[in-house]
Amino acid sequence: MIDSLKFLRAASFALFLGALSGCSATDHTAAVTTFAEATAAAETALVGLNQTVTKQYEAYLEQQARTDPGLAVKAGQNECELGSTRCRVVIVDPTAEDGEQPFPPEPLLNNMVAVMGDIRAYAQKLAALLANGSAAKAEADVNAALGNIESLADTLAKADGKGTSTIPNFTTPVGAAVNWLVGQYANHVKLEGLKSATRHADPTIQRAVELFAVASVFGSDPQRSDLTEDFRNKIIAFQDDRASRSNLTAAVDAAATYDRFLVSVPSAIFTKMGEAHAALTEALNNPDFSLPEMFRKIKAFAAEAEKLSKTVNDLATLTGDR
Repeated sequence: MIDSLKFLRAASFALFLGALSGCSATDHTAAVTTFAEATAAAETALVGLNQTVTKQYEAYLEQQARTDPGLAVKAGQNECELGSTRCRVVIVDPTAEDGEQPFPPEPLLNNMVAVMGDIRAYAQKLAALLANGSAAKAEADVNAALGNIESLADTLAKADGKGTSTIPNFTTPVGAAVNWLVGQYANHVKLEGLKSATRHADPTIQRAVELFAVASVFGSDPQRSDLTEDFRNKIIAFQDDRASRSNLTAAVDAAATYDRFLVSVPSAIFTKMGEAHAALTEALNNPDFSLPEMFRKIKAFAAEAEKLSKTVNDLATLTGDR
């Protein structure tokens, strides 16, 4: 009887250990790491784009203020007076519906940068979750990731006017009965943490994607003007000296830069980000979901982040920001 009990306990232990081993979060490390790296690259590119397009828009407004007699340049309404709380210059177009435009303008993409910053912080917490070695630390990292998502929900509420929702903390049944299975239990907690974090985060991530989709990143007249002028100057320089290989290369490069700008879809990177996160969530929470499909979507997001970085660098170089 005693031997039978020992056998049953040993068998139960083996089954338990095997179940935890099968739930290892290791299989998802590459995917989560790639997602986090792509998110960081996207945020860096967006910050650079915000600086560049705002600088171009400021130059455009300055040129309009100096050359268009139909515009008024004055202090903001009830500003710059004794007792005022603000003092700013505004440009007023009597024919425009939006009234007055502060000069210099507020950064054009600040809302998007703030949203992307919260998403990047969340993605980094997911990566940190897989890098740590204990169940307790894993639980803390999951809750930190969920905290970033609540922060993101607050940021989105300010940007799109929708209410926020409280995301529940992640808790684990850490007890004396399983403490001796530290390594496998930690992996189990990591996987369950990833499942919980991504499942609760995905609706908020998709709301962020919707916000990005309606925001116009590219397409401003100042950017088109700079790019067309640069190409025109380069092609004229080649036509004046057709024997010059460097002039031909410069013209081709200028055309390629403008072409990348023209074919860039503003929301493409963020659409890919939403698809990548949805695929990661599905792969973690649905054992029948294709892992290759998840990797494909995450890599597609990373490729779009790289493409955006290239476009931003081209624009920054063209406008002398770097």
